[in-house]
Amino acid sequence: MDSITRKYLWIFFGILISVMFVAYVISIMNTTLTPDRSPGHIVEEEIDYYIIKDKDGNVIFETGHELHVDDEYIDEDDIHYRIKSIDGNTATAEKIAKLTSLDLSNNETAPAISPFLRGVLPAQNLRPVHIVMYYTHSDESFIPTSGTASIDGYGDIYQVGETLAEALTTAGISVTNNQENHNPHDVNAYHRSRRTLTTLLAEQPDAAYDIHRDSAPARAYNTVINGTLTSRVMIVIGRGNPNMETNLDYARRLKEAADRIHPGLMRGIFMGRGDYNQDMYPTAILFEIGTQYQTLEMAQKGAQCLADIIIRVKYDFE
Repeated sequence: MDSITRKYLWIFFGILISVMFVAYVISIMNTTLTPDRSPGHIVEEEIDYYIIKDKDGNVIFETGHELHVDDEYIDEDDIHYRIKSIDGNTATAEKIAKLTSLDLSNNETAPAISPFLRGVLPAQNLRPVHIVMYYTHSDESFIPTSGTASIDGYGDIYQVGETLAEALTTAGISVTNNQENHNPHDVNAYHRSRRTLTTLLAEQPDAAYDIHRDSAPARAYNTVINGTLTSRVMIVIGRGNPNMETNLDYARRLKEAADRIHPGLMRGIFMGRGDYNQDMYPTAILFEIGTQYQTLEMAQKGAQCLADIIIRVKYDFE
């Protein structure tokens, strides 16, 4: 091979290597410029939740809960809906009925015992009440506070539960705030938390609460209570529970009390497929306190207001 031929070969391979290098650089630049979709940098506008609309296209509610046909929802105005169809992340629901208010108490001026209510009733005058709490989705956290929606370990949701427990304890209610971790956040989480609930029910509590946060957009959970920006609360009931009506009755009592004491706090009651371990106890409830797009502080304020509701129902309406 003469020197001229070798020269052209070197030029050819030089150009080829240069083209490959430029292509590699462009690839790296495109990767760098792609918006970060990791849990610590979630773009809220990215639809990772369901939007439920009525037949006219009006939004009824939004939630991160997986939806199924025949799931039901009672909204903040006590309108009862049932989901008829689901297309991707959008569901259509039909109105079933407008529910009437429950007759919870004849004493509209019953004294309150929470520091967030108007009066104080000495705990020694009240019958003993015992609540148990646990956390099926132990990783759940709040992005503005922790930079991520999920913490591999004990998520922010435990602090929300602690706030609720402290408010109840201050009012004289006995609370077992179970710290068992049920990670990972997968389909077996409820099987693991079922073992925890079995242990807790040996204490024969008045109620058992599974504490969660939703992944709906912040607008779905934003409210103002007593001039303070606060997370709203949604109750979740399992329609796979053969005794669902008993748990639903308790949920409706909580919502009715919330509507009287803290209007705007309770966004509604969702009835989803599955049982959420509520088949184990007639007053087992799942609370969604806030959403991952709100701060931990807002969720804690929601938990304080929720304590008011629990206290009023347990002492005034029973």
